[in-house]
Amino acid sequence: MDLRQIGRMLGAEYVVEGSVRRLGDRVRITVQLIEATSGTHLWAERYDRAMEDVFAIQEEMSQNIVATVAQRVRDDREVSARRRRPEDMHAYDLFLQANRLSDDFTPGSQERALSLLERAVKIDPTFARAYTGLAYAYFNRAIDNGIGAPREKDENRIKALRFAEQALVLDPNDPKVHCTLGFMCLTWRDFDRAERHLDLARTMNPNDPIIQIFWAWMQGALGRPERGLASAQIALRINPRHPSWYNYYLSRILFQLGRYSEAAVLLEQRTFDSPIRHPRDMAWRAAAYGHLGRIEEANKCGDVFVQAVRTLWIGDPAAGPAEYVDWLVDVSYLREPRDVERLRAGLRLAGLPA
Repeated sequence: MDLRQIGRMLGAEYVVEGSVRRLGDRVRITVQLIEATSGTHLWAERYDRAMEDVFAIQEEMSQNIVATVAQRVRDDREVSARRRRPEDMHAYDLFLQANRLSDDFTPGSQERALSLLERAVKIDPTFARAYTGLAYAYFNRAIDNGIGAPREKDENRIKALRFAEQALVLDPNDPKVHCTLGFMCLTWRDFDRAERHLDLARTMNPNDPIIQIFWAWMQGALGRPERGLASAQIALRINPRHPSWYNYYLSRILFQLGRYSEAAVLLEQRTFDSPIRHPRDMAWRAAAYGHLGRIEEANKCGDVFVQAVRTLWIGDPAAGPAEYVDWLVDVSYLREPRDVERLRAGLRLAGLPA
């Protein structure tokens, strides 16, 4: 893409571009800084170094960019922005490979990501970002394999929270770490701790779209969907090619705001190919249709929800549709009774015992 177009899409005044080439234990990095509006090249450099020097290169590039673009950046802010680096380059390489798989939910991808992250922390037990990756990997396992399980008995959920807490111990200066812990606390309905860490993450780095979308979802969960929508829109602007799971959270915020048609469109997109793989989305889709008076479609979606949950249920074997709905409401992480009732009302209109 043309760099000026990228600048317009992202609302960025400057763009850094470059390439990395690796040969054995050597790495060549080329980097240039461009003024996005005009396409003018402000600075360029090439680095040929040994792999073990890659973080020194990163710091040198950062300093050059700061000197060119923002000479008056305060020294104390630069120091506070530095984060601990993984001690072993191989651990970082494994983390990057796993991170590439983090949005891939095709069969086997999450297991490969988990294996890579476990190797990374074995090599470097002090690498905080690898622990955040493990937290998400185990949470994804809980999503797929823990339907109906009480969270306090779900080993995957327990591990996800523990890894997020361990990351914080290792690096309390990383906004990604606070974001991960805040997200995990929200899934445990620990709303106060979730808010504390996600607020801090957003303050530390408001330009991270993942932090913005998780903060947006937290606002919805706490009963502030208007604030959540504004943050979600920032996330979409920062990352216009966002993965589809951003719409998981945006659809729920729109539902809370009574914008059922918009929520339904996003939910349709998420569930079009494989509705039975997304029972949570199918339930919210049924509720949106219910509020819209599209009762026949709502009933069909409700039936798919019940069928999918029944197939995957690992909770009380005597449970039925009423218990499935209770489980759904619990894992929707809504704090305010009015939001819970809005969801239940839509599910009742879809013919579910809510």
